[in-house]
Amino acid sequence: MSERRKIILHIGAGKTGSTAIQNFLSLNADALREEGIVIPDGDLNLTGKIHGNHVPAMQRLLAKPGSGRRELEAAIRDIHEKTNGATILISAENLVAQAAAPSLFEGLAKDHDIEVILYIRRQDDFLLSGWQQWHAKVRDDFWAWLIAVVGSTADWRAYLIRWEKVIPRDKIKVRLFDRKKMEGGDVVSDFFSLLGLSAPFDSFVYPDTVINPSFADSITELVKGNKTIFRDAHDNRFQNFVHYLTGDRFVKDSKESKLTAAQRRAIVTRYAASNRWVQENYFRDKAGDLFAPIKDSDYFYPDSKTMRRRQLEFVVTILFRYYRFALSRRKDSGIGKSPE
Repeated sequence: MSERRKIILHIGAGKTGSTAIQNFLSLNADALREEGIVIPDGDLNLTGKIHGNHVPAMQRLLAKPGSGRRELEAAIRDIHEKTNGATILISAENLVAQAAAPSLFEGLAKDHDIEVILYIRRQDDFLLSGWQQWHAKVRDDFWAWLIAVVGSTADWRAYLIRWEKVIPRDKIKVRLFDRKKMEGGDVVSDFFSLLGLSAPFDSFVYPDTVINPSFADSITELVKGNKTIFRDAHDNRFQNFVHYLTGDRFVKDSKESKLTAAQRRAIVTRYAASNRWVQENYFRDKAGDLFAPIKDSDYFYPDSKTMRRRQLEFVVTILFRYYRFALSRRKDSGIGKSPE
């Protein structure tokens, strides 16, 4: 019997460093290929630019799971034939929560060695990050959204049970998105440690910029649900615009919290049974709770006056920085006189 070919499947979750991992894969695609790991391009081919991000491709396949499964199998078979059976690594954080996602790999699992990697984080942090990254773009009521999703979104047990129907539990690696628990204190180095490569981590290129940051709550409050700014939950044009003009000036402090410690504990309590199951099945040797305890001292809570002042600072800064940008463009084109 021929040796089973291998697929490494990084399924997320979102807001657990997936963009940093994908940037690492993009920067090191050639070096990883020398180590026997192939990163497909965005269309699951070998001909296009490698971004390390396969979310759009997976979303397209999931739109029609039946034909999508056949298309995926054909793409994997083609890559294996062209690379002499190299390990294929796919990274798509939208796979973890979509009910149909495991079925895409059901046929491949019969004759491939598929290894799944999943990063999870405490649900209060995950939900707040998700609000910042996606849902605030299309919703204007944080509490209505939170009440609707708490208890179901980020139910790691439910997600894992679905994947276990296709991939054996011993082939699923679950990692805590917690610097104190990750190899090297960093998600990229932790992910690298799971690949089992002989080359040292420091021989690869490390992403040197902050990736996919969230803005301060005061800024999110200012623009939430604004259809003039956001086309959909994945529209990042506004974030790119603000970052271009202001850099990291309005990036959220990790200790800033929209929720009190008591509210956070109430959220995590909703997932107590789910988290206990994950710990019993994937972290049997871990003492204490699955996630770090919530401490009041871990957070600060800006009052309305501080939020308002920060919003005014943001608006004035954006206006002035854009004025300077427009002015430089006028100078470069030789149009008109400078007011300076």
